[in-house]
Amino acid sequence: MSDARLEGWVPCRVLFEDGAPRVEWCHLGTQRFTDPFFEQTLERRFRHPFALLFRHQTSMDELVQRHTERPGLPVRGLVFHMSRCGSTLLAQLLAALPRHIVLSEAGPVDLVLRAHLRLPGVTDAQRIAWLRAVVGALGQRRHPEEEAVFLKLDAWHVLELPLLQQAFPGVPWLFLYRDPVEVLASHQNHRGAHMLPGILEPALPGLKQGAQTEMPLEEYGARVLARLCEAGLRGYQERQGPARLLEYRQLAAEGAPLLTDLFGLELTPEDSERLRAASERNAKNPVVPFEDDSAEKARSVSDVSRELAERFIRPVYNALEAERRSR
Repeated sequence: MSDARLEGWVPCRVLFEDGAPRVEWCHLGTQRFTDPFFEQTLERRFRHPFALLFRHQTSMDELVQRHTERPGLPVRGLVFHMSRCGSTLLAQLLAALPRHIVLSEAGPVDLVLRAHLRLPGVTDAQRIAWLRAVVGALGQRRHPEEEAVFLKLDAWHVLELPLLQQAFPGVPWLFLYRDPVEVLASHQNHRGAHMLPGILEPALPGLKQGAQTEMPLEEYGARVLARLCEAGLRGYQERQGPARLLEYRQLAAEGAPLLTDLFGLELTPEDSERLRAASERNAKNPVVPFEDDSAEKARSVSDVSRELAERFIRPVYNALEAERRSR
């Protein structure tokens, strides 16, 4: 497909057919990625009849070839997290600045990162090439002021941190975490996908085949969260480029200065006002004002979740805090 026919189109799905990945494209036009999550932007776009009825498909090889000619805007930051710890707020702060394209938990990125689990024989080099091509296509400049791309990844993508660093060498990244009792309290009310056995391949959280079906649901979730935190800690200890550990309470108190320091943002007075306004809204539901729910989470968590948080996650949380303070 000619490059001109893909103007205004972005990858919205990666499909695996006959042992090879294919890319489905959605016409996004000039719509920006300002919703809390990538899928919400697609959902809004699919309300338009043209975007709903007309799609393009290309091979992944065609997308990789296109990337050599149109690499897209540079990736300036990677956001890793343990989930339910303020990462959506951080993404909304970055997206509040019109010069940023923020890809928040984009499905095509996840499918490429897990391609080797669906297609035996896929190499790290292939995944890196596919990942760069997908991000490059999503990060095309569609507004004159756009300058850079930020990736807010799914929680389990911290397990792929070394590969993401190879794909985007030298790009600053951070790992965001929160008191484990508060995180489990949030999942207690509405569990994230990675907290449900069978959604992630057992190899990702480091479990043996079948092990996830042999343990209680709450224990499985606690073990997964501990695994994610261990990966974030290990990545930080082994880092070779700019990186930061960030605890939830730091983000609430010092969000703008921290982003400015790590990602080298230069803020105008208008930028500062945009960040202030974004920080005062509920990140997942921006029409609602932000309210600190830490105390409520600590009160509402079940005894079982509290015990599991202390047994499985607290030790690595304490190690993250010690590492953060020592640096």
